[in-house]
Amino acid sequence: MKYTGRVLIISIILMLHSSYLLYYVLLGREITMLDWLGYPIFAAICYWAGLQFDRAVFYSERDPLTGLYNRRKADVRIARMMAAADRTGQKVFVLSIDCDNFKWINDTLNHQTGDAVLIEIGKLLQLESSRQTVAVRWGGDEFLLCGLCSGYEEVEALKHRLNTAIAGLSASMNLPVNISIGSALYPDDNSTLSVLITLADSNMYNEKKA
Repeated sequence: MKYTGRVLIISIILMLHSSYLLYYVLLGREITMLDWLGYPIFAAICYWAGLQFDRAVFYSERDPLTGLYNRRKADVRIARMMAAADRTGQKVFVLSIDCDNFKWINDTLNHQTGDAVLIEIGKLLQLESSRQTVAVRWGGDEFLLCGLCSGYEEVEALKHRLNTAIAGLSASMNLPVNISIGSALYPDDNSTLSVLITLADSNMYNEKKA
């Protein structure tokens, strides 16, 4: 969660309070202890107000369970990546990731265990996130991982790394956690995000069937 709201509100209010004290000093008025106490009091109030703002922004962009970006924010980030790819000659990969046996985990064990699995998968995807890569909870047990790359070789290496990490997660949780991953590449496969996601989904389901 960013600190934008807290920093901005505290800075503005404390600047106004300082201006207020300076004004009264110029008028020849003595600054009292109550005036000085305004700093910590206003800082506390502003921190609380800024925290509510930062939380509202965070949850408007993030999935509340995993902390990954939601669809609304993903569209904006991926559009920027495509623009950057056009400028630099790079490509943008779209990975559609699905937990193969999530329904079994939910139905056979419980929903708390299912949520724990989604959270841990989200953590693994978050490790791959950077300024050039974005991890998204697309819905249910489906995730997207999108980012700038040089080509399919780099994408295949990433897929291998994710499968290895999931195998480690399955062992650590003592659960049969498996994923299927489908990929598509901008602009090689298509230049429209919705079509790229459809292609990645199709490839993912083909892998799941296989």
